[in-house]
Amino acid sequence: MENQTPLSLLNRLEQLLYGRLVRAFPGHIVLSHVALSRLLIVDFVVCRADFTPLAVFEVDDALVAHVAPRDLSLRKDQSLQALGFKVIHLSADDLPHEAALKALAASHPLHTSTAELVRRAS
Repeated sequence: MENQTPLSLLNRLEQLLYGRLVRAFPGHIVLSHVALSRLLIVDFVVCRADFTPLAVFEVDDALVAHVAPRDLSLRKDQSLQALGFKVIHLSADDLPHEAALKALAASHPLHTSTAELVRRAS
C-alpha cells in the first residue's frame, strides 16, 4: 500500500484551472464539483469571502459532450441563470489565464455569448 499513488480529487486539467481560478480571485473561495442539487453539478464555483457565489465556471471538453447531451447542458445553464448565477463556459483546449478569468467573471452578463467574452478577455 505504501507505493500506491494517493487518490486525487481533481484531474490534471481541473487542477490547472483550479490554480488559475485561485490566483485570479484572491480573497475568494473556489469550490470544485459543487452539487447544487442531486441532479445539477457544476465544475467550479467562485465565491466571495462570505461564500456568496460570484460565478460558475464549466469546462467544455470531449468527455462532457459524450456524457451530457447539449440540450441538457443548455437547460442546466438556463436554470443556473434563472437563479442569478453567471455561467461561464471554458474550452478545455484553451483555458484562459488568470486575468482573462477575472475579466470574464466581472463583465459576463447573463445574455452575452461566452465565446465572445473569451475573445474580448484574451
